[in-house]
Amino acid sequence: MSKRRLFTGVFLSARVAARISLGAALSSAAALLSLAALFSLAALGCASRDDGERRAQSERERVARATESVSQDPLVEAQLAAIEAARAREAAPRIVDEVELRVEDDYIDDDHRLSLVARVPVNRPAELSAQREVLAAETKLAISRLEEVSLQRRAELCFPSVEALAAELRRALYADFVDQRRALLDWNDDWRSAGTIDELRGARFELESRIKLASWLPDPVPVPETVVAVLPEIGPGPGVLVRSPDLVRATVQRHNPSVAMRQATAERYRALAERARARNQPWVKFVDIGYEHRTERSDNGVSGQIAFEIPLGGEKTNVSRYEALVRMEGGEARGIVAEQMAGTLRALEDLHLFESNSDRWRELLRLADEAEDIALRWWSDRLAKPADVAALLDEAFSARNAVVEARERAGSAYCTVLAMSGVELEAWPRAAAPAGALVPARD
Repeated sequence: MSKRRLFTGVFLSARVAARISLGAALSSAAALLSLAALFSLAALGCASRDDGERRAQSERERVARATESVSQDPLVEAQLAAIEAARAREAAPRIVDEVELRVEDDYIDDDHRLSLVARVPVNRPAELSAQREVLAAETKLAISRLEEVSLQRRAELCFPSVEALAAELRRALYADFVDQRRALLDWNDDWRSAGTIDELRGARFELESRIKLASWLPDPVPVPETVVAVLPEIGPGPGVLVRSPDLVRATVQRHNPSVAMRQATAERYRALAERARARNQPWVKFVDIGYEHRTERSDNGVSGQIAFEIPLGGEKTNVSRYEALVRMEGGEARGIVAEQMAGTLRALEDLHLFESNSDRWRELLRLADEAEDIALRWWSDRLAKPADVAALLDEAFSARNAVVEARERAGSAYCTVLAMSGVELEAWPRAAAPAGALVPARD
């Protein structure tokens, strides 16, 4: 058996004479019940009360932040119910859980005997304190699960939104490209018919154009039910993103809900170990208070009994097991921090690269506009062949598409920072940009 208990009963007194004032006070069953109630209230008064208002306020703030944008999500609502259940359990542990009343009514040779016994089980204060810590940790764990679900749902909105917004820009670019290319193909046919260009050049241009119309068609991207505006605009941020490994590590440790879940689980195992230690110590199992009344005799009185519980070391194995689980959760938390930290750093570098090259992206868009204006003017004045005009328009299309790809890559990095660190980019620390800082463009 994992638990072995030894109970020892110690009788305080077997019978107290009726002439004692206490026996007179307990001349009725109501007096006995009052005494049991007073004993229970006294025991409850001795129980330590947790001044957890600060913790409760912090938990309310965490729940409010986690549900700010996803409060109607069914998974989030389910986690809110789990938190409510965990908080309700926290009120359960007490020094005295119940009072057991035993009544015996006998007639023996015209002697009416009424015996009343109140048994009060008494929990260990140390075990009670540890159990409260266990339940508090379970509440923290439930809140961390809510934060994890909330973060997951926000990330599930973020990444598809980036793809959908980038796809919309690509479709608009492709639609303009199609209109221009079809008009150029008509022009090419006219010149081929008129002999302005030879048959070989005309056929090559038409084939190249048809290939581009087919191969440059944007891939279909499903549009999510909710699209969040997370595609970054071209331009520098309000400062340089802080990419210090120490800061990133501290941010992940503090805000990543997966880390918080491991920490809360470790707290729970640590409290369970303390509870096991408390259960391994001798303690009062219960207290009996009895009263007996007889009609034919005057030796009515009260009696008392105390039972001690003496454990024989069965909880020691549980202590070792829980302590090992604490170390396991700590190791998993450190592993999560290292993994999420590395991903967050990479995403921050991508965002820093995008913001630092904002002038280059603007320049690329400006050159694309100028190239398109030149191509359209030469087209209108018939100063060049259709293939030459198309080549310049193709370069303008590629330049604009490159900017869309850069914005999409930055948007994915934005979502990655949120998913791995638990912090939105708008709240990420920034520093003043050094004068003359220049970041080389990525190939």
